[in-house]
Amino acid sequence: MTKPVDYYQVLGIPPRAHLRVIEESYWEQAHELKNQPTRKAQRRLSRLNEAYEVLGTPYRRARYDAERAGLRGTDGLARQGRCGRFLETFFGLFARPFRPG
Repeated sequence: MTKPVDYYQVLGIPPRAHLRVIEESYWEQAHELKNQPTRKAQRRLSRLNEAYEVLGTPYRRARYDAERAGLRGTDGLARQGRCGRFLETFFGLFARPFRPG
């Protein structure tokens, strides 16, 4: 089993960072890597893109943070199950735009 990727660490930002800080960190690092033809730089850029896709979208970031919090602690799997169902229901209700009948 592979270790989950910490997207905050990939971008080099604290977990409570504002969206603007996330964007600035992403663009700064991506600009440095975009002209490097090495495979290592391309893998790093790919990981940066993945981290930005998740953390740059409020809905995806909230789900990522909830999953990340649910995996911590001694009873992580149990908490993840309870929390996951609640979040699934919550996001199912409020993530989609409301369309009156």
